[in-house]
This record gives sequence, C-alpha cells and structure tokens, in this order.
Amino acid sequence: MLGCSTRPTTLAARLARDGDPEPVAFDETDTSFQIAWPGSCRLDGPAFVYSDRHSRRVSTIFGYPTRLLARR
Repeated sequence: MLGCSTRPTTLAARLARDGDPEPVAFDETDTSFQIAWPGSCRLDGPAFVYSDRHSRRVSTIFGYPTRLLARR
C-alpha cells in the first residue's frame, strides 16, 4: 500500500510476505483515518525499493510496473 506523495520517496506498508499477510496498524473514525506507515519506498529505474523503518530491511523488487508508477 502506497501513500500519496510527489516526493521521490513515499510512505509504504508491505501487505504480505511470502503469501502471508502482514499486519498494518491504522485508526479509523467516521470522518478520517490514519495509517501507521512502517516503511518507505522509491523507484530506482526498473527497481521498486522498499525500506522498513523498524527492521531496517531493504527489499528490491524487479518486475514491478515502475514505469506506470513513475507517470503519476
């Protein structure tokens, strides 16, 4: 899940790993919601790079539709 941003790096949350769901903390009211973003992501040419703030793990994913994301 990606947050909206015009910056080169945006907020992100991993929704699953190896087919297993990952928890994403969020609070929701009748009028708003807030997501506890655990990481960030950036596009590096053909690579989608995710960095987890808690574990400091960096995952690089090739084959992701980075050209479509870069247009937004």
